[in-house]
Amino acid sequence: MKIEVIKIDDLAIHEHHLEIIYGADKFKFATKVFYHDISFSALQEKYSQQLIERIAAHIALFEGMKLCSLFPKYYDISNISQHLEKPVLDLFVKIYQGVFGQHWYENNVTDYQQPEIIYSADLGESNPEQIFGDNQTILTGCGGGKDSIVAMKMLQEADLPFASMQYSHSVYGKADLQHKLISQVLENVQPVKKHKISIFDDFIDFPFLQLYFPENSGITAPETPVSIFESLFLMLAGGYNYLCLAHEKSANTGNLFWSEIGREVNHQWGKSLEAEQILDRFVRENLLSNFKYFSILQPIYDFRIFQNLSKYPEVIPQIHSCNIQKPWCKKCPKCAYVWLGLMAFCQPDRVDAVFQTNLFDDEDLLPTFREMVGLSVHTPFECIGEIDESRLFMKRCLEKGLSGKALEMFRQEILSDSSIDWQNIEQKYNFVYLKEHAIPDALFAQLKDKF
Repeated sequence: MKIEVIKIDDLAIHEHHLEIIYGADKFKFATKVFYHDISFSALQEKYSQQLIERIAAHIALFEGMKLCSLFPKYYDISNISQHLEKPVLDLFVKIYQGVFGQHWYENNVTDYQQPEIIYSADLGESNPEQIFGDNQTILTGCGGGKDSIVAMKMLQEADLPFASMQYSHSVYGKADLQHKLISQVLENVQPVKKHKISIFDDFIDFPFLQLYFPENSGITAPETPVSIFESLFLMLAGGYNYLCLAHEKSANTGNLFWSEIGREVNHQWGKSLEAEQILDRFVRENLLSNFKYFSILQPIYDFRIFQNLSKYPEVIPQIHSCNIQKPWCKKCPKCAYVWLGLMAFCQPDRVDAVFQTNLFDDEDLLPTFREMVGLSVHTPFECIGEIDESRLFMKRCLEKGLSGKALEMFRQEILSDSSIDWQNIEQKYNFVYLKEHAIPDALFAQLKDKF
């Protein structure tokens, strides 16, 4: 089966949520984005109806990108085109090609660039407006993992006020459980306000792909880029000018170079500095002129992030990063990687109390650990660090006297190589990169001794 056209059939703005109906030829899907503390009627009174409709249209456009997992020929945006501008079509292509490299690779697709975007009504014009007020509070994303808590601790210790933004998504399971887990992490910091977004998506939640497209590797979604647009309503309501996320430096590095298409495949591209700068500039030039988006952790690698996390051992039982079964499935690359970093820098008994098993001895995870340390075709398609970073973590684990089959594999196949310059590798990953980030100068001056 092939899908010819995906389409935005309808976009409705209700009092507290957006409802978007998509078509994929004869099939229909719905995405609903709920804002727990936003009144859209109040927002339209404060700002213009046109601005609210434009932002909603951008959310609908990028939420629809997940349907491009079906490799459609066309993406029909006629029903929202009047609220979009020409530059967003160029942005869509950049985001699609950055995010979907892994999907092409997994499906061995080498001759598909993106769907052709079609529309019968004219596009609108770029007309950026201003966020009202001068709120110095930084809206800060919190997904409940190690990066989020380290980022918020840094802001708090630098006396920079921040509000938290947490969101749940159908792809991660029940919304109530996701919000409960994130709320437990937030108990360790003091945001001036807490915001919640809940996304319900039946294209992802239903077994559509498995039944109708069993040969397809799965659904890819531009989760980080679309979350930037979804945060804009919170910024308008709260008068926030700064949006801060917690993406580390290793997000800039791909999993492999795919020679068949002549480009790098990077699972984390949507979190990269390149994507960050593209999105930041687009929003400021086309939607909100006094908006600024940056990642607070972009100057450092996970090597320093785990070090910083070890200063807060009380949060280890509360953080969660697994994308399969929250809080931890203990079987996926993400669980294995976070376990590795925690064991390298934190007290092993505290980590054991959470995981209650030695993942280094899990036979099912041995291929994953081999991929992490560069003994396979590519690193795992997950949000994890670079090869040398994982190697450093394993070396530290051995130096701490830890044991397991994965560590023995590392000892025999990597550590035995006397040509490896471990000192030089550690200098790279333990360094603070003062210029390779987009943090505003005034904020960075207050943060730079917190890295």
